[in-house]
Amino acid sequence: MRTKRRRRKRSRGRSCLPLVILFVILVGLPALLVRSCTVSFFSPKEIPLVGLWDAEHSKLLSMTLEEYVQGVVAAEMPASFELEALKAQAVAARTYALRRILRDERIAEHPEAHLSSDFQSGQAWISWDTFLKRNAGAAGVALQRKIKRAVKQTEGIVALYDDEPILAVYHSSSGGRTENSEHYWSESLPYLRSVDDPYSLKAPNHYSTATIQLSNLAKVLDVSSVKNFKVVERYPSGRVKTVEVGEKWFSGREIRQRLSLRSTWFTAEILGNEMVFSVWGYGHGVGMSQYGAQAMAGAGYGYSEILQYYYQGIELSQAY
Repeated sequence: MRTKRRRRKRSRGRSCLPLVILFVILVGLPALLVRSCTVSFFSPKEIPLVGLWDAEHSKLLSMTLEEYVQGVVAAEMPASFELEALKAQAVAARTYALRRILRDERIAEHPEAHLSSDFQSGQAWISWDTFLKRNAGAAGVALQRKIKRAVKQTEGIVALYDDEPILAVYHSSSGGRTENSEHYWSESLPYLRSVDDPYSLKAPNHYSTATIQLSNLAKVLDVSSVKNFKVVERYPSGRVKTVEVGEKWFSGREIRQRLSLRSTWFTAEILGNEMVFSVWGYGHGVGMSQYGAQAMAGAGYGYSEILQYYYQGIELSQAY
């Protein structure tokens, strides 16, 4: 009798073995695969930290890249703009910052920081306290939420060319055509090509004038007379390449900077004892036009279409 019972127990054990194996296959193997998976949503990358020099308060700040992007969008683009335009601005700001971080590019006066809140060092940034002082009450809070939504909906997305973050420069309005990078700076970049920009034509700063006394203009340019002020050459975009004044030659960019003109796309005319400059666009004209982005968003274009229009041949990618 005892021998028979042992045999029955052994047979029951053997009958359970296939069930155990099946359980391991159905439950254990998928768990093992998930643990070894390297797909981003199983092992998310950390958001990079930004060392930011706060020029207003003369101190170093540390924050995540996403927090930094919120402050750039708040400073660089009117929060009243369309959401898709704000999203395009967020991606451009994030890409610009990430490029500097990956290249370990530093602020010359403050090498402990990759970025500065001073727009002259790259792109502007403001704190939420400053933003809400400028935009008080419920309306300001609503604009703050809108900016945060634009940044959140593009979180981690950057613009790449040849798998590298691009130099995502931008300006207020182009005047009707953007400019090649080498025509304002020295480097020719394949994604910063001149494109027709009809979307900027209705920008409030599309056209402006500036007037200066001839005597003051002569002092600024350090010449004896400016009556022979002449635009010698223009780029295909229409922007001024070189200017001749007396025996001196100036680049269009130098004239713009010395006279604080809104862009290098200008004409000049002497009226009495004054020089009157007619100017198209606002900014260097390279890369994305912010008012152009707003017009494109209003026409139904998404942020990716806006970015791919102003930055030629780029791809949008999830960096983290």
